[in-house]
Amino acid sequence: MLGFNRRLNDFLTIPTVILNHILPCCIDGRVNMRVKPKYPEKAEYQSTSEWDGRTGGIATDSSGRKIIYDTPESYGGRGDGFCPDELFVSAVVGCLNNTFLDFQRRFEMELKSLTLQGTANAIFDGTGYLVTGIRIYGEVIVGEDELETGKRCIELMKEYCHLTRTIKDCLPIEFDISIREE
Repeated sequence: MLGFNRRLNDFLTIPTVILNHILPCCIDGRVNMRVKPKYPEKAEYQSTSEWDGRTGGIATDSSGRKIIYDTPESYGGRGDGFCPDELFVSAVVGCLNNTFLDFQRRFEMELKSLTLQGTANAIFDGTGYLVTGIRIYGEVIVGEDELETGKRCIELMKEYCHLTRTIKDCLPIEFDISIREE
């Protein structure tokens, strides 16, 4: 346990840096060397949308996985698939989830449960609908003596999730995530 706390304390005292790089800086009189990136420098994501001939469609990713989406009944659709707005919220909570898990693995933290939920609010502004904000809430349960590490993972998740980083300047994001040990 002492070794783990040492690793955690070292990480907590180093300024947070971009996920792929350790920036050159002095720590204890030593200069850190730039390390090979853990992840690709660039990524490209593709999806295809094909109308289903009725009120929705099928989205297909580059590997062939499919998601059926539809217009909600309240807007004249059949409601036979995901509403694209729900997919948007799912993408945000999914990205947050995966970002949290990346840090959890790096810290070798015992994670018992991670549940995130998201809500996007939209209004009709006289011309069309506009998403006005997203609220992310949930609960993290960590192992014994992992509370501080879990809190740090939550903070890093909020800081590094690339989808929330992308939309944060145009869409307010509110977080309410509790954490406890078990």
